[in-house]
Amino acid sequence: MASMPHTGADPVASALAAPPLEATRLPELPEIVVEGGPGRVSRAGLRELWDFRELVTAFAARQVLVKYKQAFVGLGWSVVQPVASAIIFSIFLGRFAHLGGEGLPYVLFVLAGMTSWTFFSGALGNSMESCVRDAVLLRKVFFPREILPLAAVLASLVDFAPTLLTLVVVSAVKGIYPAWTLLAVPLPLVILVATALALGLAASALNVYYRDVRYVLPFLVQIGLFATPVVFSLSLVPPRWRLAYQTLNPVATAIDDMRRAVVHHTWPAPLPNALALVWVLVLLVLGYLLFKRLERGFADRV
Repeated sequence: MASMPHTGADPVASALAAPPLEATRLPELPEIVVEGGPGRVSRAGLRELWDFRELVTAFAARQVLVKYKQAFVGLGWSVVQPVASAIIFSIFLGRFAHLGGEGLPYVLFVLAGMTSWTFFSGALGNSMESCVRDAVLLRKVFFPREILPLAAVLASLVDFAPTLLTLVVVSAVKGIYPAWTLLAVPLPLVILVATALALGLAASALNVYYRDVRYVLPFLVQIGLFATPVVFSLSLVPPRWRLAYQTLNPVATAIDDMRRAVVHHTWPAPLPNALALVWVLVLLVLGYLLFKRLERGFADRV
């Protein structure tokens, strides 16, 4: 067997004497620091919300898919509640209590009110639970937190469409066919969305700190059902208080608008709507201010 030539050099010593290899330098990554905001509304925060606008649509679509996943009836559930409520109220309040329906069949009168109220109460409830429901995202992912209650309200619009269609169909069955006044439906819808968002922003922030909110809010919504002209006519409110009532309770204005547009074929009254929109804008600003004030502690509280 041939032997390797002996060079006389120790390989271990040669390796130790060799200059060290230069370490491979990794590219430096930019350091991203997320700091808590000042706890108030700012232009940067509003610009940031606009930059994340596509995330609003994504969250709203996700909520709709999760809600109706493996549901046999699907969107039909959004119709069952207002229709069933209208039938029950028409039996106990229309037939036994003899409440008037502004010259309409009482079941149709109540259904017109429940169409708006069901959307408002559902949107408010979903918005209130939004931050606690997505607690994992709040702790791990950065995005404008107000996207969660906003997406919850927008997701409820999917339920409003079949409910409104049901109201139009029931009205046609009762002999009241669609008219051009249906073009006014976006006005009460804007009032309902803005009111639900204003109250939802405040409720969702408070719900992070005080979980009693999830028990108190449904109780208040139930009281609001009978404090709002859902099962009674707006004409029962004394005329001297009616304008103030419609202003401070924008949902009352929206319900009256819906009845006017769909079943009465008249246009909404300009002054109550103008005052209601101003008041809703005030509520929206106040709700947003409270939300931004409390959002800095969300990650530690959820």
